[in-house]
Amino acid sequence: MKPSPADPPRLLDVDALARAVDAFATERDWVQFHSPKNLSMALTGEVGELVEIFQWMSPEQSQAAARDPETAQAVRDELADVLIYLVRLADVLGVDLDAAVRDKLRANARRYPADQVRGSNRKSTL
Repeated sequence: MKPSPADPPRLLDVDALARAVDAFATERDWVQFHSPKNLSMALTGEVGELVEIFQWMSPEQSQAAARDPETAQAVRDELADVLIYLVRLADVLGVDLDAAVRDKLRANARRYPADQVRGSNRKSTL
């Protein structure tokens, strides 16, 4: 669906990625395995693999992980896997990720007013 001129610009456009992942799964007859349960479990596994890269790093090492030749490719691969599974899960569930992100950013702005939380990492109790 083409946005109208009154619509705000999209923050996230994953339509091409969703189509590519669907085609990849269809070509392999894997769609039958792509239930929300299975996809969310696979997503969790990939997030775990990403976390494993950073597990014993210092904060400074973690900041440089994507530039360090020893870890850069692994970081890229796991981030890609996380994104692919996230987009596939949203597609299977019919969730518009752009709308979901916009809604969540608005809710977070209400929950964490900048003038009240600036510089604090404490969780909101609102």
